[in-house]
Amino acid sequence: MMAGKAMTVLLLLVAGHLGMANAGVGLGATRVVYPADQKQVTLGVSNNDDKSTFLIQSWIENAEGQKEGRLVITPPLYLMQGKKENTLRIIDATNNSLPKDRESLFWVNVKAIPSLDKSRQQENTLQLAITSRIKLFYRPAGLNIAPDKAPEQLRFQRSGSALTITNPTPYFITLSELKAGSRPLENAMVSPMGSTSVALPADAGSAITYRTLNDYGAQTPVLKGVMQ
Repeated sequence: MMAGKAMTVLLLLVAGHLGMANAGVGLGATRVVYPADQKQVTLGVSNNDDKSTFLIQSWIENAEGQKEGRLVITPPLYLMQGKKENTLRIIDATNNSLPKDRESLFWVNVKAIPSLDKSRQQENTLQLAITSRIKLFYRPAGLNIAPDKAPEQLRFQRSGSALTITNPTPYFITLSELKAGSRPLENAMVSPMGSTSVALPADAGSAITYRTLNDYGAQTPVLKGVMQ
């Protein structure tokens, strides 16, 4: 499974004999960064299963999980044959309504609904529609720090059984391989100019190390945490 991608399963049809559809639909990225000075960005979708056809439904949600109209995705619904590729276009309809001093978080949802093989219409089958959900970061122009310099700005504070992570930058920062000494901690995403806390085990070491995910979903080099 690709980093940062959430999967939800919708039960379409249930009956006695269970035959699971193997969805071969994949996205061309694990996250999308939308620079505010661009009119649109694209996301590739591919069907790697040469024998299956899928109905592809796409929509965008805000950080609260509600369907969002300030970013428009097109086509919202189309049929994808086997071994085919298509491009989703995400268009800016925010009308300058989003913060200009920090990123805003959205979610791109792409649901692959398998078509029913006509030769098996008389059989009892189970078909699953799989929704791929990835983050979309809407990034204003002219932010006061480059995105690749943001991870080193994180600050850490220990308080009993919790480790608080403070992010003074205008970017969302996703931590991976967060450790206290040799003890792995829960990974976390910290909002721009915000903070979050993770549990700190009793046997956690004093030195904090971490990696983050860059704009392409790849891990950055290991950084040493700066304590407050």
